[in-house]
Amino acid sequence: MTYKFLSGLIFFIAVFSSGNVIAQNKKLTLEDIYTKGLYRSKGIGQLRWMKDNKSYSTLEFNTTAKGNDIVRYDVASGTRSVLVNANQLLPAGAGKPLSIDDYTWSDDNSKLLIFTNTRKVWRYNTRGDYWVLNLTNGKLKQLGKGLEEATLMFAKFSPDGGRVAYVSKLNIYVEDIATGKITQLTKDGGDNIINGTFDWVYEEELDCRDGFRWSPTERILLTGNRTQKVSVLFHDQ
Repeated sequence: MTYKFLSGLIFFIAVFSSGNVIAQNKKLTLEDIYTKGLYRSKGIGQLRWMKDNKSYSTLEFNTTAKGNDIVRYDVASGTRSVLVNANQLLPAGAGKPLSIDDYTWSDDNSKLLIFTNTRKVWRYNTRGDYWVLNLTNGKLKQLGKGLEEATLMFAKFSPDGGRVAYVSKLNIYVEDIATGKITQLTKDGGDNIINGTFDWVYEEELDCRDGFRWSPTERILLTGNRTQKVSVLFHDQ
C-alpha cells in the first residue's frame, strides 16, 4: 500500500515538474501580452439592454466572417438569436467587417450606430468613425462624409432615430441619416472655444468627456467650453 502510494506520488511530482519546466522555457513577451492578448481574461462583450426589457445584446466573434456578430439573449430562457451578422457590417469594397469599439441602438432598436477606427484623446479612445446600419433595409452607411477621417466624437441618435449628432474638431454637427445632409450647428470651435466636449482637466478631475445631449424635442443642449457657457442650439428639421 505504502509502495503504491509512493510510486503514485513520485509519478505525479515528475509530471508536474516537467510541465513547469516547459512552461518556464516559454518567454513572456510584450507582444503576447499587449498585441496577441494571450493572457487577457475572457469578457462577456458589450451588453446593451433591448427595448423589450426582456433581453440584451452583446458581441460574439464570428470565426467565419472574422468579425463580431451582435447577438440577442432572452434573460428568462437564455434563448440566443443573431441580430446582426458580421457580414452585414462589411463596407463595399472592404476585405473584412467593421471592428466594433462601441455600439448604440436607436430607441426603437431599428438602427445600429457603430463606433470604429478609433483614436485616443488623452486617456480614452473617444475619436473615430461612425457607421449606421439600418436593420429594416440592411443598408450600411458611414457618417460624416467630407469630414476628416477618425475625427467624429460622441455620436448619438436623435430621439426619433432619424438623425445623428456628433462632434468633429470642436464643433457640433447633425446629419440626416436618410438624405446624408450634414448641418454644422457651431462654427467657433478652436483655440479657447470647445463645443460638445470638454478640456483635459474636466476629464481628469470630473470624468467629463461627452458635452452635449438631445432633448426630447430634438434640441441639443451644448455644454463644455472654457468660459463655462451653456447654450441651447435649435435645429430645424
